[in-house]
Amino acid sequence: MTTTPQPASRSERIATAIGIALLATGAATLLLSIGFDLRGFGGGFVQGAGIGAMLVGTYLWGFGNGIRRARRRQWLPSRGTVE
Repeated sequence: MTTTPQPASRSERIATAIGIALLATGAATLLLSIGFDLRGFGGGFVQGAGIGAMLVGTYLWGFGNGIRRARRRQWLPSRGTVE
């Protein structure tokens, strides 16, 4: 079975774009906080914010891809009796 690809809706593109942007921003924040050797509460807060942004970005990126793929028809196993 072949299906034609459907264009992504606006909300899917926005979720994917925000996810990629958060992932890149979080990675940059984490690397800069490590590079500048931030210490104490502020350093831990910046590192945690970077990791948190990367996690949320990864979730949104996957969410945007999952919504798009859920609309496609998928193969289902036979519902008949086993021979």
